[in-house]
Amino acid sequence: MLKKLLIASVISSSSLMTPIAMAETSDSGFYLTAGIGTGLETDMDFNVDGTDASAKGRTTFGGGIGLGYDFDNRLRVEAGVIRSTADINSVTVGGTKYDVDDSASGTGLSVSVAYDFENDSNITPFIAGSYDISWAEDADDASTSYGIDFGLSTPVSDGMELWGAIGLGISPEDTYDIDGTSVKSDGGTEWGFSTGLRIRL
Repeated sequence: MLKKLLIASVISSSSLMTPIAMAETSDSGFYLTAGIGTGLETDMDFNVDGTDASAKGRTTFGGGIGLGYDFDNRLRVEAGVIRSTADINSVTVGGTKYDVDDSASGTGLSVSVAYDFENDSNITPFIAGSYDISWAEDADDASTSYGIDFGLSTPVSDGMELWGAIGLGISPEDTYDIDGTSVKSDGGTEWGFSTGLRIRL
């Protein structure tokens, strides 16, 4: 049961892998995007049947593909599928720390809104926000999270841009039903880095 909770918690905070990308362009329309990334170590707190516990883990790899639309007014929207792998490094229960070495994967769906800060250079800063729902392979319930990305993009050829971003995944408080036991997670955050390409259709 504990493994299921830890994996669900880490996977839910991996929304920083949202593969949204922006670059200055004069045409509106649809585009494809793909990205990969990794996260920094994060702490997670939760309660199981009145017992407080915490764990350390991180998203070791995240990747995704998406379809977006550029409104040609600096605003973009995007929907995508994300696949993440998370590692659990340690667990603390009742003040006692246990070292663990476990990992698992999860799949998520993401909806994003992004805004370009256009300028006279070929490098365009952007900010993006996302809402995500994800399913860890070993968890019974889906989890939700939010993401904020800050990044840069630049054209590399006609109709193609390269982007990179620093992202923050935010998991709200949630209650999981794991093997018939109600487990409350206090939520958490995870910083990470991602990069990818955007291709105009």
